[in-house]
Amino acid sequence: MKRILFIFLILFSFTKIYSQQTQTDYYLGKRTYCKKPPDERSVKIYDLGLRCIRANEYIGAASKIFIELIEKDNNFCDAIFLAGVTFRLSNMEKEAVPLYYLADSLAQNRSIEFKQNLATSSLRIGNVKLSRQKYEEMTKYFPESPEGFYGIGLTSLFVEDYANGLENINIAEKKYYSTNKDCQSLKAVLLTMNEKYEDAISYFQKVESNFKKDDNFLGCYALSLKQVGMKKSDDEMINKSKKYYEKVQNKNGLPEIVKKAFKEL
Repeated sequence: MKRILFIFLILFSFTKIYSQQTQTDYYLGKRTYCKKPPDERSVKIYDLGLRCIRANEYIGAASKIFIELIEKDNNFCDAIFLAGVTFRLSNMEKEAVPLYYLADSLAQNRSIEFKQNLATSSLRIGNVKLSRQKYEEMTKYFPESPEGFYGIGLTSLFVEDYANGLENINIAEKKYYSTNKDCQSLKAVLLTMNEKYEDAISYFQKVESNFKKDDNFLGCYALSLKQVGMKKSDDEMINKSKKYYEKVQNKNGLPEIVKKAFKEL
């Protein structure tokens, strides 16, 4: 499956991660996974760098802070990870990934933040294999979190193991404390790819107002509507499916199964 497919789901996942980062005790500097250099300067500039990340301001200065800390102690995994965060915030995602990877290795499976950022950034630069590996590790080491299961569902759109993706998104949905629109949208798409069209429609309807301008959402919704309409000989539903398909701006980016179903249009 082409990398541009379902990129909207990655972007929503990415935005969600950043908003979570600014709220957790880790990003408030209340803990680290590796030993922080004890000298007064290191303590002060580490906290200053974190404040820059939380505010998403002075990111260049924050990057220099964490690089200085790495030079002081190249086993300080938190500084390595946060340097990666500053790279990502500077639109240097490819440069961020190896830093995330090193930090995750040094942390020895103690940090969900390291794995989640590594998995998301890896997927965004096209390294689906590494992304899937890290999401699977999240389900192993942090089974109470829905994020690893959500990530397996997301990467299934690229690996094309849709049944596995749906199984994991069902787990994620149960683990979220409140209704998660991204999860419901992804589940709608995975239900479509698993040919569970009627179930998919109910999920598309739940989140339609959130994704009504997204091409892939509209395309998959259209496919489910058409398949159910044909099964029930419901011309109104079939016509509705065509209207949704016509709203798609970039039809070339849709899954082949969707394009094939509407090839006459």
